Amino acid sequence: MAFADVRSDRGSMAEINITPLVDVMLVLLVIFMVTAPLLDHRMDLTLPQRTPPPPQPPAIVLLEVAPGDVFRLAGQAVAPAQLQALLEGQRRDQPGFVLKLAVHPDADYQSATTALAAANRAGVHNISLD
Repeated sequence: MAFADVRSDRGSMAEINITPLVDVMLVLLVIFMVTAPLLDHRMDLTLPQRTPPPPQPPAIVLLEVAPGDVFRLAGQAVAPAQLQALLEGQRRDQPGFVLKLAVHPDADYQSATTALAAANRAGVHNISLD
């Protein structure tokens, strides 16, 4: 009785050559070892922050000084004696408003000074001269 070689009947058995696989793995290992310290480096960045919307511009109240001691506050004729009280009321109703003082070229200096003094006594500090 003769024993036959099992491998010889079926042909040669193919084996996997792992040498190229080991070479590729070693190259990848070296690449990862070189690049790993670079991943730890942090960059200092200042990212834009969300800002609140800009505040609304302050209300503008027009005070006109016309010739002959005539004052108009927001289009309403006002007596010089009432000017301070009305400006105080305006300051209570709209804190932070801007008083725009428009003096007519023919108005005398005393009228403009009266309007500025009344605004100062009323506590109005935001005054725009036109």
